[in-house]
Amino acid sequence: MEEYGLELTNNSKASWAFSLPRSATCVGATELCRSVCYGNGVRYQTAGQKAKRQRNLRTVELLLSRGGPELLAQNLLSLIDQARPADWLAASVTGKPTLTPWSIRLHDVGDFHKISYVNAWWIAAQQRSQCSFWFYTRSFANNDLFDAMTELASLANCRGWLSIDSDNFESGLLAYARRPDVWKLALLQEAEETLSEDLLPALDKYTSAKQVVSFPVHRGRYHAPPIKHRNLFTCPAVLGAYKLEPDARKRRPCQACAFCLPAASTTTSVEVQS
Repeated sequence: MEEYGLELTNNSKASWAFSLPRSATCVGATELCRSVCYGNGVRYQTAGQKAKRQRNLRTVELLLSRGGPELLAQNLLSLIDQARPADWLAASVTGKPTLTPWSIRLHDVGDFHKISYVNAWWIAAQQRSQCSFWFYTRSFANNDLFDAMTELASLANCRGWLSIDSDNFESGLLAYARRPDVWKLALLQEAEETLSEDLLPALDKYTSAKQVVSFPVHRGRYHAPPIKHRNLFTCPAVLGAYKLEPDARKRRPCQACAFCLPAASTTTSVEVQS
């Protein structure tokens, strides 16, 4: 009998995250991102992790088929509430900030694969405005899917990053040019000698200083030499400035840096939400 249920991943870099299977959802994956994806790591290749991602997708599809984005959103809300910091209720009484932000990364593995799924997250994120959401996506070639993701990324508590590399930067920049007021750019940075010679000049046309977050291709503590370019902000966690944090009661590297998170992630007080 197939099992159903939605489950978060407790990520030592990003904190809470939601995962889906790459094979079924990474509709815009390039050869490079497939080869260096987090999902290739030992942790993500365990039977338990694979089963969780499959169960998440199976449940997503079931809920969408039975009740559309609204039904899926109801279930996502329960999931989001599980990610509240342990001191949430105490902070709601005292008015003090929580020790760690209430945040969820959408898809530390996987991506947006259909419009109804995006719409469900839009509904849920609207109803949990004090939780910060962020995501990187390569699902921007389909115009209708891109428009739906733009609505999600437009929310004050959400930030969306178009993930580009030498294989897809032209289509990524075209998508970015449609809504530069909403989207940010993330570069999967190869070694400089293998990077497309047209990529950095193209970034110069669309972006300004430190606007593009750069992730040098890495495995563990070994990474490609970071490219120094005025428009690139190299992820400090990749460079080792922030260490992976196994304790969920402490800020994880992405939360401590907060460059990729929406401004709402710096909330100073909380209120109880039903």
